[in-house]
Amino acid sequence: MAATQRLRPDAWIGDFTVPTDSTLTLSVGPLSLNIHRSPREWLIRFHSKGDAYADAVALERRQQKRSEPEDRREQRFVLAGDSPALHIAVRLPDRGIVSRPLTPLNVPAGEAVRLYLSYPLWVSVSAGDPLRQLLEFPSMRLSDTWFGENTREGVVCYATRSRCRLNLADHPHLPYRAITPLVIRNQGLDTLLLDRVRLPVSTLSLYRDRDGRFWSQAVTLTRQADGGLADLALGHSAPEEAVGARKVAEPREAPQKNTLVRAFSALF
Repeated sequence: MAATQRLRPDAWIGDFTVPTDSTLTLSVGPLSLNIHRSPREWLIRFHSKGDAYADAVALERRQQKRSEPEDRREQRFVLAGDSPALHIAVRLPDRGIVSRPLTPLNVPAGEAVRLYLSYPLWVSVSAGDPLRQLLEFPSMRLSDTWFGENTREGVVCYATRSRCRLNLADHPHLPYRAITPLVIRNQGLDTLLLDRVRLPVSTLSLYRDRDGRFWSQAVTLTRQADGGLADLALGHSAPEEAVGARKVAEPREAPQKNTLVRAFSALF
């Protein structure tokens, strides 16, 4: 018999126990993660579909003996030993994210603005004793995009759309997404039309506040002259909005200091 349990928004990460011949299913917003343990192997299937703004988190456990994978999307992992230990962790994406406002934003010369951008977390699944990472995947797949001056100079990023909210209270609390406070200072001579911006999320740390919301540190982009180049500065800890926050993941790449980056515009 299956038992379903409603969880805290952040309770889908951490340590779990999966006995032999049982299945653990986690539903986190649009993400469904199905993990089955058989003797000496783990079977994992995941998919994201449905409402991208769904905020429900639920856990289902089922006693279920199986001898063969149920479909080709299921991945099999062989582990020695009989440990039932399972660990689910989250990280920030493995490359930068180019965010396009649903409505382009104008920042006049001499003005500054603080925005809140969100994007899907990546999920890491580990099992056994000692724990071994089995796989890592995005909680919701984003499309690829190219950000650069031409087809040769640039970088592959993920693409997302954003409402670029100015008020955190208007931002939905989605359990599978992280929030980055983005400060844009326009010290150029003309108005900055913000029709897309690139966040270096692979160089950011991940934090979780006391309410279970995920954050990176704040990012500040200062436009010194006309054009798409900006000085990049990263916060040294969780942002002030993340009350009682603790770090849960290190950056994937070492952050660079005093960096001039192409952040606001690109031809491709």
